[in-house]
Amino acid sequence: MHLLLISSTTRKKCCTMFEDIRASFQRMLDQAGIEIPEQGFLAGPVNPIRNLFGGKRRLDPGIGWDNAHFPLNYALLMQEGIPGIIERASAPAAGLTEEAQAYRQLIADCYRMIAMYIRRHGQEALSMITENAEDAPRLKRISQNCFALAERAPETFEEGLQLFWFIWRMRRLYTSSIGRFDVHLFPLYQRDVPSRISREEACQMLMELFGKLTAVFSGDTLMNLMVGGTDAQGNDSTNDLSLLIIEASIRSPGSEPHINIRLHDRSPQSLREAAARMINDCRGQGVLYFDRNIIPDLVRRGIPLEHARLYANDGCTELTFDQHSAIWFTQMESMKTLELALFRGQENPSAPHREYHKWAAFQDARLFESKLVFGYDSGDPCACADYPAFYKLFCRQFCFQIQKMLEGISGMIRGNECDSTLITSPIAAGMVEASLDTGIDPMRGGWDVRNYQLLSGSLPTTADCLYAVKAAVYDEKRCSMAELLQALRDDFRGHEELQAYLKGLPKFGNDIDAVDEIAAGLVRLFCDCVENYPDPLGVRILPGIYNIDFNMFASALGATPDGRNGGDIICEHYSPTPGCARNGPTAVIASASKAPLHRGCASSPLYLALPRAMGALDQSILLTLIDACEQSGLPVVSLSVYNKSLLEDAKIHPEKHEDLIVRVWGFNARFIDLDENLQNHIIARIL
Repeated sequence: MHLLLISSTTRKKCCTMFEDIRASFQRMLDQAGIEIPEQGFLAGPVNPIRNLFGGKRRLDPGIGWDNAHFPLNYALLMQEGIPGIIERASAPAAGLTEEAQAYRQLIADCYRMIAMYIRRHGQEALSMITENAEDAPRLKRISQNCFALAERAPETFEEGLQLFWFIWRMRRLYTSSIGRFDVHLFPLYQRDVPSRISREEACQMLMELFGKLTAVFSGDTLMNLMVGGTDAQGNDSTNDLSLLIIEASIRSPGSEPHINIRLHDRSPQSLREAAARMINDCRGQGVLYFDRNIIPDLVRRGIPLEHARLYANDGCTELTFDQHSAIWFTQMESMKTLELALFRGQENPSAPHREYHKWAAFQDARLFESKLVFGYDSGDPCACADYPAFYKLFCRQFCFQIQKMLEGISGMIRGNECDSTLITSPIAAGMVEASLDTGIDPMRGGWDVRNYQLLSGSLPTTADCLYAVKAAVYDEKRCSMAELLQALRDDFRGHEELQAYLKGLPKFGNDIDAVDEIAAGLVRLFCDCVENYPDPLGVRILPGIYNIDFNMFASALGATPDGRNGGDIICEHYSPTPGCARNGPTAVIASASKAPLHRGCASSPLYLALPRAMGALDQSILLTLIDACEQSGLPVVSLSVYNKSLLEDAKIHPEKHEDLIVRVWGFNARFIDLDENLQNHIIARIL
């Protein structure tokens, strides 16, 4: 932990920014309004994103930095409540700078505003009783919860859910990550169930919360919730609330929140069976994280064991450290890197630069601009006498681009940790113990873990392409390198026979060593480059075999040696290219397990989509697959079960399938909301 000494000019600027944040936060509360539900007990505004802000994400006034991708310290919130946070931020502390004291005051003031805002909900509910006498018990219950939370920490499960909803909603007017909900709410749940309320009543409360989350927005919402796992000492954290959250999600019709499940050697069989039931529910819920294949490499990369054991996921699938970190990540385009290697640092002329939607058809269409460095010539492919020479040429381009990405992250780290005018939102800082007690900004020493990541997915499609070059140009001599490059420039127009041959070559995901080992080698090379990069300011950057923007990347990618046309889909994360895995799920698992995915400890997911005709799959099949993934060393697995004909019909008749939900990358969404390319991707993903 370190405090910055800053100049008087910067001090004045910070004080002005503190005042601006204070005023902006009050405006945000005023904009949110007071809302008492017509049914249920959760007071506080829903404000659907699409209706209120036209679907745009940058909604909030300037209330400080918070990318909302990481969960807040909800354990601290439940233990101390809003008054406890105010008291800690206001307590006298010797030896602090003027700026640190001012930051603590800002935190306290913003939480006082929240307490007043919650109290206003209590007053509104109370005032409604005179006109709604028949609804008096429910309104009185709401008012009592709100008045209590303005004065003390929550004492019941219902109060805990209400406090979570208020803080989650007031953190940003958009949305944010949730974290280890079952762990932080369990003491209140345990106190109430079954002595005060029944388990079914608790389930109904969860379902009300999940319904409100879905009403705020559905899709790429960051609403990831983790259950299971361990505590800091390594003890199993699974509890009855873990199982009830899964049950409530299965029974809820919406897509929010996105449920993730941590499994380890001592996880109870009941959790594994609940995970299988959720996966069988056919909505893409229940992404699996295997502790044995994640935690050791986090520790190897310098994460303290007690913090590594508390990992959760962010708004997608990347790892955060619940209560102890934020997250910053950058994605590298492995397939575009191959294109630059083939065309001597320039784009393939067949790159379509088609418009894409980030994920939803209702979003504005845009053009993707690559973040890679163009112009670096790693050599002439036509001069390569054999495949090893060509592979070496590709590796030069690959390592060059990785280095540039790492340099960018290094600059980000230095900017975050050295720019004293970059201020973390007081709402986020109010749940960081060091910030409460010392006034240090979380970015400059408040968080225990400094969590920066470089991610590169689509390595399996890259491996398919490298194998195709090896087979077509060097092993079988079906064409020269010059002829292959011309076919790629022409997007295979006039080269249909060659394209058919390339498409018919072995692909990753079929347990074929010749392709799988190329992909595994790319994983090793990527992780080596990240791990060997000097630690800027002592921060070890985490590697991940992951990419959320595969649809965007594909939109600006020309024809490639695996036979795909420009703009066609590429794979996500460390999964087979959709439509190319034809030997079943065990072959996919076998292909993925050949790579040291554990080294990609930021997150290295495999997506498996199983076919479903009528009825549910046999539960024993899913349990066997779950065990196989864990035993094979896979860190993260998204296992889904879909009816392909149903998805195809939903493309034609969307009005008949408004409740059809699928997993996209780190989130679930209604299938009919998705961009057409993502719809095609998900259908082609089914084995």
